[in-house]
Amino acid sequence: MALYFAGSAAAYAEIYLGGRYGVGMTMLYFMPHQNEKIEMTPINAAVAFRYCNSEAQDYVRYMNLMVEFGYAERSYSMNTRPIVSSDTTAGGRATRVSQVLELPLVMQARIPLYKNFNLLVTGVVYGAYYLKNTQKYEVGGVLVNERFEYGHFDGFEYGVGGGLGFSLSVGKTDFGVDARYMAGMSYLYKPTVSSTRFLYESMPMQIIISFSVMRKIF
Repeated sequence: MALYFAGSAAAYAEIYLGGRYGVGMTMLYFMPHQNEKIEMTPINAAVAFRYCNSEAQDYVRYMNLMVEFGYAERSYSMNTRPIVSSDTTAGGRATRVSQVLELPLVMQARIPLYKNFNLLVTGVVYGAYYLKNTQKYEVGGVLVNERFEYGHFDGFEYGVGGGLGFSLSVGKTDFGVDARYMAGMSYLYKPTVSSTRFLYESMPMQIIISFSVMRKIF
């Protein structure tokens, strides 16, 4: 990182502004497991600022630093009886959906392959804040759709990720497609102890496939 900024200070900096939109496959891992399953989410969007230095020396000219301000939906499904309800008539599964603000800090290598076609190699650290959580499940043959909040719900998340993709440069505009795997490093739910079991609810996971457009502004 120090070499990157040292090279940037000695050469011409370029600033890009754009956006990214994608779809995700998300899940929350539990301990002990609740037969959790991946769910598809149709919203993963961000406004992005990109800083690069094509005049730098050596590998530094391929490196790009990006900050993204994002909004996403997260979803997963799981067994209901241990978590949602003690009612023996409860249905077998609950599906939860969350609305989340995200702040990814991205270091991306843009490696030329052929003319204006590039390979993207991405590393990410991110933070996230959960705005709203809803769930639906069946009790006694009736579908319940409600907002949920637990006292041990943290609401904050941080993690790391990485991915691969491709981009095409057309004049001052870059078009890109990439896939990222994002792994939470924090416990979304604080560990609790109940009379029946130890609950260690935890690690979020995302696989995001997205399309981006970035335009050079400086």
